[in-house]
Amino acid sequence: MVAIPRPERPDFPNQNFEGVPWSQNPLLPAEDREDVCMNAFDPSALNPVTVIFMEEEIEGDVAIARLNYRGTNTPTVVTPFNFGTFHLLGPVIRRIPEQGGDWHLVITQRQDYETPNMQQYIFNVRVEDEPQEATVMLIIVNIDDNAPIIQMFEPCDIPEHGETGTTECKYVVSDADGEISTRFMTFEIESDRNDEEYFELVRENIQGQWMYVHMRLILNKPLDYEENPLHLFRVTALDSLPNVHTVTMMVQVENIESRPPRWMEIFAVQQFDEKTAQSFRVRAIDGDTGIDKPIFYRIETEESEKDLFSVETIGAGREGAWFKVAPIDRDTLEKEVFHVSLIAYKYGDNDVEGSPSFESKTDIVIIVNDVNDQAPVPFRPSYFIEIMEETAMTLNLEDFGFHDRDLGPHAQYTVHLESIHPAGAHEAFYIAPEVGYQRQSFIVGTQNHHMLDFEVPEFQKIQLRVVAIDMDDPRWVGIAIININLINWNDELPIFEHDVQTVTFKETEGAGFRVATVLAKDRDIDDRVEHSLMGNAVNYLSIDKDTGDILVTIDDAFNYHRQNELFVQIRADDTLGEPYNTNTACSGLSHRAGL
Repeated sequence: MVAIPRPERPDFPNQNFEGVPWSQNPLLPAEDREDVCMNAFDPSALNPVTVIFMEEEIEGDVAIARLNYRGTNTPTVVTPFNFGTFHLLGPVIRRIPEQGGDWHLVITQRQDYETPNMQQYIFNVRVEDEPQEATVMLIIVNIDDNAPIIQMFEPCDIPEHGETGTTECKYVVSDADGEISTRFMTFEIESDRNDEEYFELVRENIQGQWMYVHMRLILNKPLDYEENPLHLFRVTALDSLPNVHTVTMMVQVENIESRPPRWMEIFAVQQFDEKTAQSFRVRAIDGDTGIDKPIFYRIETEESEKDLFSVETIGAGREGAWFKVAPIDRDTLEKEVFHVSLIAYKYGDNDVEGSPSFESKTDIVIIVNDVNDQAPVPFRPSYFIEIMEETAMTLNLEDFGFHDRDLGPHAQYTVHLESIHPAGAHEAFYIAPEVGYQRQSFIVGTQNHHMLDFEVPEFQKIQLRVVAIDMDDPRWVGIAIININLINWNDELPIFEHDVQTVTFKETEGAGFRVATVLAKDRDIDDRVEHSLMGNAVNYLSIDKDTGDILVTIDDAFNYHRQNELFVQIRADDTLGEPYNTNTACSGLSHRAGL
């Protein structure tokens, strides 16, 4: 603990003193701390001594040893001391913790190595039932407890944009502790403006002199006069403890002309309604203080947008400029965000017109608010389609939809169907989705296709109205017309007036007798039904395929005693086309006995 520099604290192995008597090791290490150290005890020595090192200037009470004693007597510190003075050290024996803890040797007086008679003490600790007293040698360890002194009498001048590295700025720092302090002295910069990024302070030893060192300023980053013409920061000298001395250091930056214009009045974003003219004041100044050259302006933007933006310098270039925006039709351009670069520039001493050396460019964003002034317009005003009657389908409408050129909530609209002809026809259809945004396609399909019956004349030609209504302002409405022609197809079955019919006649009726008329009708327009007999009835009966009249074809075809009831099945086939439909009916023939 007394070496310069002090070596790293070693890692001590864990020690177990269980069962070790007072005579073998009366004093044990107390709590582990950096500022107190105990040498190993040698009980075989002629006059065994426990050597303890303690740093000076420790605040508060310090437990330097734990007594290896758990008896009932109270240990005491023997006075007078063998070396040193009791009242300067103030040693006491106390339990730690107070209730039931071990006995500890505690120093109550703060020690100062620079004070005479406070560098070393030798004294004994006695326990009544132990025959041997414990001898303690307490060595006070000198620490670096005197503050260094920085002697700073003049400012430091450094040109901007210059070379980094060692500067000519050098100051004297002294410390009364000598080598223990100056050998390890360091310097810190404390600043609210990040001066530590620009500067560094290093120690330069003075040959043959340990009471003084030089503090040299190192420049790590080039300085900028406009950013900070005068660097003021706190410098602290720290020695090995460390003790500190803080002073304020001033570095004056020498100005060199080299700067572009600096914006004083500028914006990043402007937002306003579409179709309105706007103008905004902007201003930049010469970045070089004291030169104050006139500043001029120009803009850069997309070629197609040059007519929308302009800039006009005010006066001779010292009053700023007007940035102007022509009325912008957001709906036509379908664009609401515009990027423009605004450039302030000045001419250097050797520049020619049109080629300035110094420019400051800033990117600004123009946001145009949408005004709800557009209706949802259909892609086409009207549509025509032919569909099969009574068929579930999605209508193949080409390029069907609406377009609201507005933006955001102004471009949202609902759509629904209305009937033009016939009434209620829209109930047979659906439209999806029911809400649109800007340019939106929609689907129309059948949802109650049984309503779409060609055999109902008013449904043969359907006309629907598709209505789109602005959700933000219902005054904006768009309408498209859908004309739908139904295509007739063979979708109906031939239907008999009676599925079962009973006829009674005499058994003696002969050829040519009309037994009955069994007629089927088909709702399909232009469909014709043909009738025919099924089974062996064709052996004695015939049917007119158009009228359904059934006639007897032979005489003596019936015998009441042999069979008094006959069942005849009649078939009806439509002829409109595929798919061909067929139906049947049954006629029961009963005949009476002949007279």
